[in-house]
Amino acid sequence: MKKILLLLSIATFSLVALSQENPCPTVSGIRKTNVVNNGNGTCSATISLNIKNDVANSNPKGVKVEVICSVTGGVTLTQCFIASTIPGGAVYTTTPFTCLCNAPITIRITRYTASNGECQGGTCGNVIIIQESPLPVTFSDFTAVRNNSNVLVKWETASEQNNTGFSVERNINGTWQQVAFVPTQASGGNSDIKLNYSYIDMNPAKGISQYRIKQIDIDSKSKYTEVRSVRGDGQSGKTIVYPIPSNDGKINILFEDTKGTRNISVMDMSGRIVKQMKGVTNNNVQIEKLTPGMYSLRVVVVETGEQTVEKIVINR
Repeated sequence: MKKILLLLSIATFSLVALSQENPCPTVSGIRKTNVVNNGNGTCSATISLNIKNDVANSNPKGVKVEVICSVTGGVTLTQCFIASTIPGGAVYTTTPFTCLCNAPITIRITRYTASNGECQGGTCGNVIIIQESPLPVTFSDFTAVRNNSNVLVKWETASEQNNTGFSVERNINGTWQQVAFVPTQASGGNSDIKLNYSYIDMNPAKGISQYRIKQIDIDSKSKYTEVRSVRGDGQSGKTIVYPIPSNDGKINILFEDTKGTRNISVMDMSGRIVKQMKGVTNNNVQIEKLTPGMYSLRVVVVETGEQTVEKIVINR
C-alpha cells in the first residue's frame, strides 16, 4: 500500500512539474508606439507589449510578434522575444517597421514552449490577433537649427487625432527636460490638413544640444519624433564630430543641415574603409567600435556631391 501511495505521489509531482515546465507566456498591453510619418505616404512605428512567465522561476518561453499591413497582405515584421521571469513581466519593443499610413494593420502574437527565443518549439495556447487602426499620420517634418544664441525648432503635422499639443524637449547634459508646451492648432484636436508649428528656444549652451517633440493625446498617450541635434553657440562648421579625441571607440556626427541624404565612410591611415553608412537622412548619427588610432571621416551629400573630410582620433 505504501508503494502504491509513493508511486501516486511521484506521478502527481511529475504532472505538476511537467505543467510548470512548459507554461504559456502571458502577453498584454499590445499597442503600436513611436509612430512617425515619413512624408511619402508611409509611416514607421514599433509594437510594444508586456511579456511574462506564468510560472515563477521557470525557463523563459518564446513569443513571436508579426505585423501585417493589410494593403499588401504580407508579413512586414517578424521578431522573437523571451518571456520575462521578473514579477509582473517586462515591456518589450520591436524594431521599427513601415506601412502605408492609411493601411489598417494586424498584430499576430504566437506563444511558444521553447526557451531558445528562436521562434521554435510547439505553439503554446491561443494565437493572439489584434486588428489595429491605420498608423496615424502625425509628424511629416521636424527640424532644429541654431541662430546665434537661439534655436529655431519647427515641425509639421499631416493630420492629427485627439491631440492636445506638443511638448518641446531639450537635452544638453544627458537629461531631457521640457522647455515649452505648444497647444494644437487643430479644432477639437482633430485635423486632416497640414499644420505648421515653431518655437524659438533661448539656448546659449556651448556644447551640443538635442531636441525632440513629444505629441500628447487627449487620453495622455504620447509619441516622440526623432531626435535632432544642433551645434553649440559659437561652434563653426556644418559638420561637427565629437568627442575628439574619443576614449571609448565611439564618435558622434552632427550635420547642421537637416535636409539631404549622406554617405559616410571612415578610413584608416592606409585609406582602407573600416566603417561605412549609406543613405543617412538623420542629422545626428553615431559610429562605434573603432579601435585606437587615427582615421579620416568622409561625408558625401548624395544630392549635390559636396564632400566634407574630418579627422578622428581614438585613444587607447
